[in-house]
Amino acid sequence: MSAYNIFVKEETEAMKKSQNEAAGDSFETNEAKIVRQAFIPACAEKWKKLTEGEKQRFVEAAEKDKIRYNNEMANYTPPPKYEGSERKTRKQKKIKDPNQPKKWMSSFMFFCQEKRTAMREENPEMTLSAKMLGEMWAKMEEKEKEKFEKMAREDRERYEEEMKVFRKGDFVVPSTSQMAIEAEE
Repeated sequence: MSAYNIFVKEETEAMKKSQNEAAGDSFETNEAKIVRQAFIPACAEKWKKLTEGEKQRFVEAAEKDKIRYNNEMANYTPPPKYEGSERKTRKQKKIKDPNQPKKWMSSFMFFCQEKRTAMREENPEMTLSAKMLGEMWAKMEEKEKEKFEKMAREDRERYEEEMKVFRKGDFVVPSTSQMAIEAEE
């Protein structure tokens, strides 16, 4: 605690004593709070007017308090940690290798991709929501879904093959222009 803080603490104790004697009740009444708001600036002015000799006793008390605090901190042993008492930390997002193959798409994702492009061509103003696509997917028969499931299986096989090559360290992501050329062929 600083010398000024010790001074304010003593002045506050003196004010509490005078308030209790004058009012007969506790220091924390509404009237006392108003008085206290005016008291802090008055206390600061009083501190400024003190001579160095008058401040010396507060400076010495602050030095003693600092020594006491440092001794307590040197001898402090924290309480033992209990299981589960540690703060949970956020998992850091894994940094993805830019050369890692793109993950495979599900049959539903292939369906959404196809329907969105078809619907945009028919109705450019209409927006398709995921909910709407989900309902369309749920109403589809298994025979209609087979096409998309086959596409998903093929894409998953592609992904697994690329991952084998990637794990060996030989895989390089094809550029978008190269992918476009291959798609045209």
